[in-house]
Amino acid sequence: MAQARSEAFYRDHGVPDTVNGRFEMIVLHVALVVARLQAEGEEGQELARTMLEAFVADVDDACRRIGIGDMGVPRHVKKATAAVLERGSIYRTAMAAPRTGDDDPLADAVGVHAWGEPLTTDHAGRRALADYVRRTVASLDAQSGERITEGTVLFPSVLTN
Repeated sequence: MAQARSEAFYRDHGVPDTVNGRFEMIVLHVALVVARLQAEGEEGQELARTMLEAFVADVDDACRRIGIGDMGVPRHVKKATAAVLERGSIYRTAMAAPRTGDDDPLADAVGVHAWGEPLTTDHAGRRALADYVRRTVASLDAQSGERITEGTVLFPSVLTN
């Protein structure tokens, strides 16, 4: 959560500092960590489920705090959980697709979700966010499985040096 709340996403990359923009940054980080955990066999898959359950509990709590009634909360929680799984799949597919010139499928994917609409013009923020995602995946992959399953996850700086 702390990484997803980093001011640099909003101040320097232009991710909207809104409920939806912040939600997308949380979903992005949960999806990346869940994918890394799942690569650690049975123990990692159990921890990934536990992480998703914690995410669901947090979304449930947040919905109630902002005044969504008891009848609407399950629908929002279901959508949020589906978002994590969907985004994880979309981002993995986009990362596997080749970048050619100015065409970057990952930048397009994170742009559509973080900004909430298709971007029709070049946007430095989406390219910077895509680069951050690539650096994060590389960083998570480089961390030992033991470290990851113990819950010690290190993220790279949001900004490149």
